[in-house]
Amino acid sequence: MIGKIISMNGRYLEIELEEAFNQEYLKLLANGDDNFVKVIELDNRGISPQQNALSHALISDVAKWQGEEPYWSKQDLKHEYFKKNGGIWFEHSKATKSEAKEWISFLIDFVLKWSVPIPKIYRYLLQETAWFYHCLKYRKCCICLDQADVAHVDVVGMGRNRKKIDHSDFRFMALCRCHHSEEHTIGTDEFLNKYHITPLKLNTEDRKKLRIGG
Repeated sequence: MIGKIISMNGRYLEIELEEAFNQEYLKLLANGDDNFVKVIELDNRGISPQQNALSHALISDVAKWQGEEPYWSKQDLKHEYFKKNGGIWFEHSKATKSEAKEWISFLIDFVLKWSVPIPKIYRYLLQETAWFYHCLKYRKCCICLDQADVAHVDVVGMGRNRKKIDHSDFRFMALCRCHHSEEHTIGTDEFLNKYHITPLKLNTEDRKKLRIGG
């Protein structure tokens, strides 16, 4: 649900929603406790040239994989996005940066889920957190797309039980054995800089979704 900020005072926000909350549903969610909401800032600026270029590059790759013209693959993808995102129809010409970010995350998920061949790891792809997240989700190396394992960026330590440590303290990336070996050979900092990798810290919910740690 989208809303507009009417006023702000420190930790307090007054928000006008597009439609009223269902009060009974809120009570059900609260289960006798307080109601909580997650507030996410939306970027109202228009889709960036980098986002636009990346979107059309991924659509083109999907089209080649499907044996379709890019226009028709784009329409198919928009219909799929529409079904998965509560009736939101994506248009490049009207999209904000936040909307484009969600659309690109959808494209990345599609490409990795169906193993769509991409000719290279695009420069702008590495600026998207979703790339590293979905590589972890599908266990695809974020550098070469080979089968991958989850790699801890931060040292776990010798002799520690990985099932009992607090994984919220660590950052993760998906690497194939070859690139994981290279990381150990040249050192983590040099490796991350060489391949422009942004390792991710994951909350408890995301770690459960991605089957990482405890």
